[in-house]
Amino acid sequence: MQLKYGKGKVEFDLPQNIQWQVLHKNLPFLYGSENKAIDEGLYSLVKQLAPRIAQNAKLLLIVPDHTRRCRLEIILPKLTRELQQKFNAQIEILIANGSHVLQPEHVTRDLVGEAIYKKYPVQQHDCHDEKALHDFGETSAGTPVRLNSKVKEADFIITIGGVLYHYFAGFGGGPKMLLPGVAAYETIRLNHRRTIDPLTGQFHRDCFEGNITTNPVYLDLAEVVRFVPNSLSLQVAMDFNGKIIHAAAGPILETQKRICAKVEDTYSVFLEKPADVVIASAGGFPSDVNLIQAHKSIHHAFQAVKKGGHIIVLAECAEGVGSKSFLPYFEFGSAENIGRHLLRDYQINGHTALALKSKTEQVKIIFVSSLEKKIVKKTGMISAENFAVVGNCRKRTGCRVSRIHHPQGVGHGADHEQAIT
Repeated sequence: MQLKYGKGKVEFDLPQNIQWQVLHKNLPFLYGSENKAIDEGLYSLVKQLAPRIAQNAKLLLIVPDHTRRCRLEIILPKLTRELQQKFNAQIEILIANGSHVLQPEHVTRDLVGEAIYKKYPVQQHDCHDEKALHDFGETSAGTPVRLNSKVKEADFIITIGGVLYHYFAGFGGGPKMLLPGVAAYETIRLNHRRTIDPLTGQFHRDCFEGNITTNPVYLDLAEVVRFVPNSLSLQVAMDFNGKIIHAAAGPILETQKRICAKVEDTYSVFLEKPADVVIASAGGFPSDVNLIQAHKSIHHAFQAVKKGGHIIVLAECAEGVGSKSFLPYFEFGSAENIGRHLLRDYQINGHTALALKSKTEQVKIIFVSSLEKKIVKKTGMISAENFAVVGNCRKRTGCRVSRIHHPQGVGHGADHEQAIT
C-alpha cells in the first residue's frame, strides 16, 4: 500500500492479522477530459464577461496560493489568451495568501507558470500591509471589510480557485478567495473568531465541513461578495489525483454552490462504524507543507476513529508549523483553557490549536513528520520519525513511513488520503 509524504511516496506491506478497510469511492463517470472541462468553464466565463466589460479593461485575476493548487499552470495560459484576444484586457494577477506568510518568488513563479510570471504583473497579497488595503464597509455582523486596494482599482475582478470541504468554513473556494484571500489581518481575525462559541468557548457546533447554511464563519465571509459586484469566478472540482473533473463560471456564490454538489459526490464516503486505528496522509505537498495545513487531514481522520483509538498521520511539514501564533496556545494546557483564552483574546489560528488539542484529549495521534519532537509533543501528539511501528515498512524517498491509498475524506471529504482498520 502507498501514501504520499511531501514530494515523495511511501509504501509498506499490510500485516495480515489486521482487518484493513481502505476508504475510497469509484467514480468512473467523473473522469473525462481535463482540458474539455476547463474549456467549457472558460467559454462560459468569457460569454458572461462580454456584456459587462469594455475593451482595454483593467482585469484583476485573484488566484489561490501554493497551499491550494487548482491547476493554474493550465488555466491561466488559456484564460489570459482569451481575455486578450476578445477584450484586449490589461491583466494583473493577485495571489490570495490570506493570513499565510509570503512565499519566495520561485514559489510564485512555479505556481502560475514561468510564461505567465514573465508576461503579467504578479503580486502576493500581504494582509499586514496597511498601505495596500482599502475599506469597503462592514458585514451585517459587524466585520470590517478591508481588502487589497487592487480590488478597488480594477475595472473587473475574476476569482479562480478550487472548491473542497473546509473543516470550519464549510467549503473552500468561492467567497474565500476574497475573505480571507485578499483581506486585512483584522478582517480575517474577526471573521475567524466566529469559530468559537461565545457561550462555551469551544468550537461552534455549526462550524463544520459541508455546512454553509447555518455556519457563522461562512455566512459572514460570504457577505464580502456584495462589496465586489464587478466580479465573476471560475471554480473547479478536482479528483483524487489533482486533475480537474468539473469547471463552472459565474457569480461567486452561485458558482461555488454548483461546484459544492460535485465535491460532495466526489469526496463524501460512508463509514459503517469507527475504527480502532486510522492511518492518514495529508496527501503530500502542498497539502502537508506545514502543521496548520496538515491539521485538516487530522480533522477528517478523526471522524473515522473510535474514542480512545489511534490516528497515525503522515505529513512532512517542510515549512514548519505555519504560523508563529499557533504553538503558544498549547501552553494553556487543555482545550478548555485554550477556549477560555480565545474568548478573551482571539488570534488567527487559535481555533486550529483548540481543534487539535480537543482531538488529542480524545484519541492518541502519532504524527510522522520532519518537525522537531519537542514541537509535536507540545501539541499533545506523539512524534515519530518513521512508521516501523505499523509493520514492515519501506519508503521510496528515504524515510521509513507507511502509506495506504487514498480517499479524500471520511463521511465528508478533504484534501488528504486515508485508510482505516
